[in-house]
Order: sequence, then structure tokens, then C-alpha cells
Amino acid sequence: MPPKHKEMAKKAILQVNRPAISDSTLLYVPSNAIEGYQERIETGIDWTLVELAARHHRQLCLRGNITKVTFTEALQNKINKSILKAFLNEQSNLSLEEQWELLLPITLWDNEKFANEESKICFRSYNNITDDMVKLIKRAVQLGDRKVLRQELKLVPVLRLNDAQLTELDSGLLEFQKLVTLNLCGNFLNDFDSSCIPRGVKILELQANCIRNIKTFSEYLPSNLSYLGLARNLLNDDNIESLLSIPNITVLDLSDNDIYNLEEILNILVRLPNLSALFLAGNPCSVCSGYARTTLTRLPRLKWLDSREILLTNRPIDPFEPHPNDLRSTYFNFTIFRIMSAPQPPKPEKGAITTFHVELELPLLDTTRRNFLMFRQNESLIERLPLPEDEEWPVSNTTSKVIDSKIAIDSEASAHDSDIYKCLTTKNSREIYHFTTFESNRIQWNKVMNFQEPAVRIFCPDLFALRNTFRTVVTIRLIYSMTMTSKQNKPEKKSAHSLKQAVEQRVTLATIKCSLRRPDWSQNSQHFHWDNSLGTNEAIHWGEGDLSVLQYSQAPVKITKGKTETDVGSLKQQIPENLTCHFGFGIDTLRI
Repeated sequence: MPPKHKEMAKKAILQVNRPAISDSTLLYVPSNAIEGYQERIETGIDWTLVELAARHHRQLCLRGNITKVTFTEALQNKINKSILKAFLNEQSNLSLEEQWELLLPITLWDNEKFANEESKICFRSYNNITDDMVKLIKRAVQLGDRKVLRQELKLVPVLRLNDAQLTELDSGLLEFQKLVTLNLCGNFLNDFDSSCIPRGVKILELQANCIRNIKTFSEYLPSNLSYLGLARNLLNDDNIESLLSIPNITVLDLSDNDIYNLEEILNILVRLPNLSALFLAGNPCSVCSGYARTTLTRLPRLKWLDSREILLTNRPIDPFEPHPNDLRSTYFNFTIFRIMSAPQPPKPEKGAITTFHVELELPLLDTTRRNFLMFRQNESLIERLPLPEDEEWPVSNTTSKVIDSKIAIDSEASAHDSDIYKCLTTKNSREIYHFTTFESNRIQWNKVMNFQEPAVRIFCPDLFALRNTFRTVVTIRLIYSMTMTSKQNKPEKKSAHSLKQAVEQRVTLATIKCSLRRPDWSQNSQHFHWDNSLGTNEAIHWGEGDLSVLQYSQAPVKITKGKTETDVGSLKQQIPENLTCHFGFGIDTLRI
């Protein structure tokens, strides 16, 4: 019988058009919105450690009473905290040789052997003024002259004055005429005099300052400047065109600012003829679906993008013109690759439905919660439905006892497995939560449970909210639920409420905290592993590994000829005994 090729052919996948969005999207703030609603939206969010530090510094930058500290003052303050202080002290009772042979070794030994990790970080920060400070000191000791050390310090090619409360530059910086690399990160620089920077500087690092406007200093930067670091400042779409006054720039770091309009920034960067490396990750524009493809198309001379080398295979072959929506929106995807070795639930009474699902909390992407906080104070995020008109709502405690009494414990289940399922609590179906929760599909128990892909998919026209989501610690919960439908006695008056009442009870089997990382244009998603043998609820980032390729089998594992047990994905692995979860987070990107 001839094959029915027409019937066997795969059905064409229907394309789903992205929802129409306007230029304003969710960034538009209505005139009747309550003042300060954006701050309320971001209150109570669990941020990553890096983001907490960045937000703390940003709050310090935005305060109005920052103490004025010049370059000369900041440099002296840092020297006073470093090992240079004793060797530059003209009033010291110890000679340079005594300080070299006694004090310096003791200081270095104490820090290495007895300091905690925080103290070691501070020690390195205080003593990174330039490269190899010990070698600098040794030369002065050999000549027996403290003035030599002061003169040699002015001739160093690298100077770091980071985390020094610096607010403005002065002529003291011009004394460092041999300077090639200048690091002024983690200060409070905003509108500073760039003419004070020595003309030989080629690398200027200004990350984590208060810079809002490039125009105020870009005009007088050294003409041979090749690297400019402006990450973690307060830059947005305004005055970005001032970058054109630095025509020889080859490496530009604009990461982790608030640049939103990708088209506008690329129109400026394309006019920098020597630009070969660009950092835009961490800006809202970098999480739109057309980010990588549009950037690589518009900047054909670019060799590096966000610390990733651009290969020939990365470059679009055909001419490409992005749709406007691809530059201001994308989809957020949460994928559950597998959940293994969840305790087997007891067999319920006939009529009860038992399922497993995963809940994901994403406060910044919850549009209901965002709209709720835009027009109402943050006194409550819970509302209640009105009571049914024809009867009283059943009391939760009574219902819970009825359901619990109908659970038949499986005799083969261990005491440990069954205990957690005795902790069911009744979900109040009258409560409406304006709070962050997105649910996966519901499935039945299995030794290896697979969910639909992606488990959660959210359309995101607000790139700020999406960018900030990848700076948070999200919460994932594995939920077991049992729904019992109980028939009521014949009512005097029929209604939809009186015929049946579905009572849902649930228990949380695992609560997992996952510190997200900013998306990487070269990878579809970032993968995480968690199992209850780790002794923590923190998930482990899987690096650049792909958890989706792993295979598990309940049968004895057989090693494939020519493969080893350590070859990931080369064979099916034994299912772990501990409750294990594999999942990933990513965004839709246009294929390159």
C-alpha cells in the first residue's frame, strides 16, 4: 500500500504575531498615577548581591549633600591607607631598610594568614594604586631615599583611584605625565574637568560613577583615547551623540546604564570608524529580540560584542531591516527541563484530582501588580471576591479535615515520602493576589516529570522591567495540589455555586531561589540545577552547559562503546535519588 505522504507530512507551524504595541508601551505614566509608584514596584524585590551593591552606590550618587573631594585629596587619603604611607613618611623613626625588613613583611603576613575575606578585599583595594607597588618601594629602599619613591610614583603608567569618594579632578593629576591607564571607578564623578587628564592616557575607566551627561567632559578627553569605560553610570538616551567627539575610540563600555533606544545609539556608534569592541549588555535595549542581529548588521567592523568574539557565523548573511517591535519588546521564557525523584504521593479517594505544577514569582513582570500599584497605595496586594448570594462559603478548616480523612496512604510509600503530603493546606479561591505568580501546566506524578516548553512565556513590551528582572533573585516553587469536588445536598434554589464546590489543597515540595544573570546574545538561555542534597535553596548556575541534552533512565545504565561515563549527553544517566530540578531562563532573539 503506497504511503500517504500527504498525511504523514508535518503540519506547518502557524506563526503567532506579536501583540501590537505603541511607542510609549508601558513606559507611559498616566497623569493620575500616584507619585512614587515605581519605587513601590521595586520595593521588596529580592535583588542579586551585585545589584544590591550597585543600587547602594546609586542611592549615594543621587543624594544632594555629597562632600567635595578633589583628586589630590582622594589620592592622599588612599595612600594613607596603603603600604606606601610608612615609606613616604618623612617623620618616621624607622629607616627605609627597617620598614622593608620588619614592618612590610609583618603587614603582608598578617593579611595573608589572619585576615578574613572581606579584609583581604579591602587590603587589595587600598594597595592597587599602581601595578607592583612592592617593586616601586624596593627601588627607593635600595637608594635609601624617600623622595625617589614620591618621584617614581609620579612616573607610573597605571594609576587607580577607585572607591575614593572622588567628586572632581584637579591639576594634581597632570603631574602624572607618563600615565597610560587611569582608573577612577566607584566614585562620585559627574561634571568634571577632563582637561586635567594627562594627554597620554589611552585607557580611561569611569565605571560606577554619577555621570549623566557625556557632553560635559567628552570634548576635552585625550585625542588618543582608545578605551572608555562608562558602565554602571546614569546614562540614558539623552546626549549620547557626544560620543562622536572621541573619534579614535576602539573599545567602548556602556553596559548597565539606562539606554533604551537601540536604533538611536547604533546611528551614533556607526559613525565611530575605529570602534571594534562594544559593551551594551545590561541596558534595556540589550534585551529586545532584535538586539544582536541588528547590532551586528549595523556595525560590520565590530569584532567583540559584550565580551563575546564575533565569528563569521554570527554575522547575518542577507540584508536585514528589523521590525520596530523587535527593537522594543521580546518574550521572557522559563523552561523546566525535568523534575526528578519527587516523593510519590499517596493514592487519593476516588473523585480527587492530584497534580504537580511549578510556580514562578516575577514581581517586575506582573502587569496586574504594576497597574495595581500605579493607582493605589501599597497597603495591600490582596482583594477578595464577594460571597456567593445563595449560601455561606464553607469554612476552610472543616473542608481540610474532610479531605485529609479521605487520603489513603500507599503502603509501599516510605514514612518520609508520605509525611510531606499530610501537610496540605486549603487554597482560598476567593482571594485574588496581585503578586507575581505565574504557573506552569499541571501534570501527573512520575519519576521523571516533563513540562511543556516553555513552562512560562510572557510578552514584555517594557524593556526596563525585563532588564531589571534579570538582576533579581526569583523564587521557584514545586507544588503538589489535590482538588476534591463534593456534591452538596439538594438546594432549595439551584445556582452555579450550589451544584459543586471544587476545593483545592496544596503543599510546597521545594522552594528554590535562583540568582539570574543578564542575558547573553550568543546563548538562548541560562541553565540552573538544584537538588535537596545541596543543603540550601540556592540553585547552581550551570555555566554555559546545556542541561536539556542530559538523558536519564530508570533501567541500569549501559556505557556506549567508545564513550566514558564522564561524557555529558553521551549516555543515559541513572535517575538521582534526591529531588532534583533542572530549569532555564531566556528571552526570544532573532536568529542570526
